[in-house]
Amino acid sequence: MVGQSPDTVVLRLLSRGEAERVVSRRRDSAVDLPWAAGYPLDGDVRAAASYASHVPKEQGSSASNPFGYYQIVEDGRVIGGIGYHGPPQGGVVEVGYGVVPAVRGRGVATSALRQLLEAAAGLAEVKRVVGRTTEDNVASQKVMLAVGMQLVGRDPDFLHFEIDLRA
Repeated sequence: MVGQSPDTVVLRLLSRGEAERVVSRRRDSAVDLPWAAGYPLDGDVRAAASYASHVPKEQGSSASNPFGYYQIVEDGRVIGGIGYHGPPQGGVVEVGYGVVPAVRGRGVATSALRQLLEAAAGLAEVKRVVGRTTEDNVASQKVMLAVGMQLVGRDPDFLHFEIDLRA
């Protein structure tokens, strides 16, 4: 698991096999942590599917990649997901995240994003992290601003945020 914050939120990088179980929405109670009601969100299923498709099958179901999908865990229970939208392109990675409704508004997503940024800062190939959200998703905007990301642009669909990790 990546980092431990004072509020007990940790990130857990999934293997390809674990990500495939998230995609199928079938938790293996013998090996998977308990899932909070509402997990996985649709965004978790999409992120886990993308991640699983990029981890070569010949490496086995326990294979993983740091530029992948992490579960957000609080007190031993999965409450959301966060991760990169793939490996860096020109030193830039995009992040995405979501938490179940029951834990929203408590700083969980902020803690998780802060931990993911700390992990990204430790990866030499990452120089900048970007994220995007819709104009009406004020909570997500607050999360990105709280971790030091800056609003750098907008288009008809999204507000775009970024942080330079090598400044």
